[in-house]
Amino acid sequence: MTDRHFHHHVIRKRALLAALIVFLFLGSISSAAARVFHLEKRIQQIVAAKSFDTFLEDRRCPDDRKYRVYIIDNFKQGVDLVPEVLTSHGEILVKILKTGRDDIELVIMDTALSKGLKRVLRDLIEGDCVDAVVSSVPGSNYTYGQISTLLPGRPALDSDNILYYRNALRHLLSSIAFGGFPSVEWLQNIDVNSAKLRNDALKFIYIEALGRFNVPVILPYGNSDTTYKGQIKAVNLLSVSSNARVYSALDQAGDRVAGFPYSPLSYGEERAVYSMVECPHPDDPFKAVLDINNDGNSDYTYQRSTQIAYYDDHGMLAFAPPVLDPHQFTQWRAQLEARPERRLNDEVVLTAAQYAEIERLYPPATKTGTTKSYVWLNASEQRPVYAFDPACWKRGTLIGTSVIPPNKIREMLPPKTSLISRDGFDRVLGAVDH
Repeated sequence: MTDRHFHHHVIRKRALLAALIVFLFLGSISSAAARVFHLEKRIQQIVAAKSFDTFLEDRRCPDDRKYRVYIIDNFKQGVDLVPEVLTSHGEILVKILKTGRDDIELVIMDTALSKGLKRVLRDLIEGDCVDAVVSSVPGSNYTYGQISTLLPGRPALDSDNILYYRNALRHLLSSIAFGGFPSVEWLQNIDVNSAKLRNDALKFIYIEALGRFNVPVILPYGNSDTTYKGQIKAVNLLSVSSNARVYSALDQAGDRVAGFPYSPLSYGEERAVYSMVECPHPDDPFKAVLDINNDGNSDYTYQRSTQIAYYDDHGMLAFAPPVLDPHQFTQWRAQLEARPERRLNDEVVLTAAQYAEIERLYPPATKTGTTKSYVWLNASEQRPVYAFDPACWKRGTLIGTSVIPPNKIREMLPPKTSLISRDGFDRVLGAVDH
């Protein structure tokens, strides 16, 4: 970028911020007084602006190489996917979102959803660009009975009329976010935690404000643990926002997952049940890889420490004991060499390279001439020397709407392709024409 272009960019950015500030404060507040307003006040003006049908300015990133995605989640909550993998809730989202994609830049925020959304808005107001916001922080869910107490004087809310009262809920959340609760009497009669409701109202207004910059927010509708007084918390309040894409759960057959919340407010239904599949590492026989969302990409890599799957001579899935790691192999080989007759009578699984070392200690009759990855010695149901290749196998099932947002982001943001220059494009067209 030349000095002139850079200077022009700075002037444009400052002009945008100045115009936005003038608009937000209606031109009637002095600059000194304006500084006392919190970010929420700026957001309130953005959301309330009727002169903009969709957004103040499209703040998605124009870079042809990278998308910029904010991820707001819990990176401290431990999750045991399989015994070999201890990860975190947030890291699972990162793995799904990034594996196999080098065109996505993540801005990771290990914080609550309301605080994270507020920071995204701050960055946008300061001139940054964002393509999307994703989070799988537990949803803002309530039962129909709880929601009914928020709108006194109206019929009880249910799946048949919840869409009709969507605008009333939107207005209520906006009023709570910036004006507080309607009254003391109203507060006494609701069947909702007031602090949680206030926080959800702030989340709602932040999501609405992000919509004015054309930045979508992708969220899960909720899991089976969202119950209250024995009823499913079927209403996710954040789904009343026009800018929130809040997805509910389908199983592998495309049916709704029993016990998981759903209402007509759901933006859509997406698969939330996956088989976690372990496959052999392509380059290291001591390691395996795990694909947790069946997209063919390896999300986690770990040291082999359990049984090895393979297909036997009849094409049936079978399992061999764990392979000896380098330290175990060194100890075992020393024990063999110390035996007077060097009898090879232990049941062990070796890599092909390890077995090649053992072959040098024994007569040629023990050679297998194998090109397989592993050699199983003295297997009780196999030959004394049995060679095999590892196979992929299911290690368990991952169930939860948390996996939906990162998968949807990958779908919403198609892979970027490298672009040739204008001159190069013209040359290609010229070659075709001639």
